[in-house]
Amino acid sequence: MIRSRSNVSIIILNSVEKYIIAVFVAIAWYNAAELVVFCLSTFRFYRGWYFWSLLIASLSLFPICLGYIFYIFYPGITYYLSISLIIVSWSCMVTGHSLILWSRLHLIIRSPRVLHLTLAMIIIDAIILHGSTAVLLYGSHSNNALLASRCTRGYDIMERVQLVIFCVQELLISGIYLWETAKMLRLHPGPLHYKILSQFLVINIFIIILDVAVVGIQFAGYYALQVTFKPVAYSLKFKLEYAILGRLIALATSPTSSEPLPSSSLGSSGTITV
Repeated sequence: MIRSRSNVSIIILNSVEKYIIAVFVAIAWYNAAELVVFCLSTFRFYRGWYFWSLLIASLSLFPICLGYIFYIFYPGITYYLSISLIIVSWSCMVTGHSLILWSRLHLIIRSPRVLHLTLAMIIIDAIILHGSTAVLLYGSHSNNALLASRCTRGYDIMERVQLVIFCVQELLISGIYLWETAKMLRLHPGPLHYKILSQFLVINIFIIILDVAVVGIQFAGYYALQVTFKPVAYSLKFKLEYAILGRLIALATSPTSSEPLPSSSLGSSGTITV
């Protein structure tokens, strides 16, 4: 997210940092455009949690970068415009990714209890973390100096706390996938399944590396770089969704799988309609 107004006013960027930020924004917007095209052309029907979560999360990459550009490079623009852009798009991007992960859990998990508990965790975290962060961020830009000072201190703490919690949440859901996939392989061993699992492991390891990088840059204090790197990291996660979903479908619909994927998840031609 972003720091208080007082912190932003003293940010001094050298030429290298400006170029890096420009590259990050360009990559994020390019990936966002590509993701929107992929999403609209890949799905047979425009419905379901997975489709809408992926589409909205992909679209959120545009306003979040724009909000940061306004906030960092054009302080003359009202802060409340840039803050509003960032808060809304950050919520859609982060919670949207968690909903993407949740919406494909049914491909390998048949327990309604696990699905409901996971969704409840995502909703509760979103309400508490996004809500409190938004209040503190708006408060840190209040004209009341005492209120702004208190909210700034609270936001500086909450900013890091929410990022760590969201990363842990995503790692927890990814861990469920790895655990359940490993169980399926034990029940149905074979070269195809092992190949799928190895690919799935590599993809999830890369996602974990992205999460660690985001948290690391956050705590390192490179403000302008970390806020523009986050959209890049999430855009890469969204692009990996197509690879992950394809492997899960291959695993769930393979001839040796005793519980095939529900027919509602695939079109007659194999087009995704989850």
